[in-house]
Amino acid sequence: MTTTKGPNFQQLVLAHKRDDSYETISKRAGGVPKARALQSIVNDGFTRMPTPETFAGLSKAFSISPRELVLAAARTMGIDVGDDRESDLVLWGAGRLPQESQDVLRNTAGELLNWMDGSRRKPEESRTDNVVQLRTVKDKDETPDFGKMAAMTEVESEGKREAARSARRGEESQERE
Repeated sequence: MTTTKGPNFQQLVLAHKRDDSYETISKRAGGVPKARALQSIVNDGFTRMPTPETFAGLSKAFSISPRELVLAAARTMGIDVGDDRESDLVLWGAGRLPQESQDVLRNTAGELLNWMDGSRRKPEESRTDNVVQLRTVKDKDETPDFGKMAAMTEVESEGKREAARSARRGEESQERE
């Protein structure tokens, strides 16, 4: 798939060139590319990537990032560099993390996407080993009886209060003796 989002190299150069001459641009670029070479690229196109020096010079002359120029050149040559995937989140440097950390990031992203979609994409890949499936209430008979639980708690509380009173009475009688 060829990316077509964004200008190709010639369109990008022309958009930044405005009314400036190729000679003026070459001077602002520090002499690379030469005025004739830049004019040839814009008018005739190219079949191989410009040199890193050309990208650096034009980046300086137009005050744009070399990345933007490289992506435009890639589009000109029909190379899919994936620059049209603005919805993707790329964590630069994450490839240098330990494999376990990379797996955590992938699993977390998968779970978040599944949560957003409301469905599982690849359950066997996204399920982690530390997730416990909780039992769900299915029948009315299995529904907790909160009234009964409250009554049991009240009985237990009364029993504890009575035990405390007995203990105090025992302590008081020992003090009297």
